[in-house]
Amino acid sequence: MRVLVTGGTGYIGSTAVEILLQQGFEISILDDCSTGHADTAPAGVRFIQGSLLNPSEVADALTGCDAVMHFAGKSLVGESVEKPDLYHSVNVDGSRILLDQMRKQSITKIVFSSSAATYGEPKVVPILESSETNPTNPYGATKLAIDHMITDEASRHKISAASLRYFNVAGALKADRGWLAERHNPETHLIPNVLRSTPESPVKIFGSDWPTEDGTC
Repeated sequence: MRVLVTGGTGYIGSTAVEILLQQGFEISILDDCSTGHADTAPAGVRFIQGSLLNPSEVADALTGCDAVMHFAGKSLVGESVEKPDLYHSVNVDGSRILLDQMRKQSITKIVFSSSAATYGEPKVVPILESSETNPTNPYGATKLAIDHMITDEASRHKISAASLRYFNVAGALKADRGWLAERHNPETHLIPNVLRSTPESPVKIFGSDWPTEDGTC
């Protein structure tokens, strides 16, 4: 069975690729490497450096595949507020192209990397799958829009789909080619910044009057 992993040279995608290979799957990767790293692509995988916004590149990447794991997309909340049109284009339009090309090639299985940002500020915790969705930023809104697109596709075209609404991902995986870990520039995630902190360069906690329990953001 061959799986296309979009965003397969990024943090989560490269880890998924490694685990799939360990389980005996054949792998194709589609990634524009705008935030990923081509050197994480293992030898023996089919690697297409291309964009979700290019239908011909997506069609090429899907050739011979039986399923898709969709990790590609823009993922910075702050940037999404500054560039909402970019996030809609890459995330929503790109995912629509992917679903269209999957349909043309009769590929009926997809796992989508969604986000807990689809829930916004929850009224009740812990958050349940059935909790109200009310994203508070463009990033979360694009993820929710894709969830809805996939749900509609599953209803109309009988595809098998799962959306994973996870929170902040952390950790690293040791592979033959080195550690698969966070390599963002700039780094915005908490754990890498804590690990890199020193007395001379401490982690900064911004604000004191946010609507949180301790006032920080």
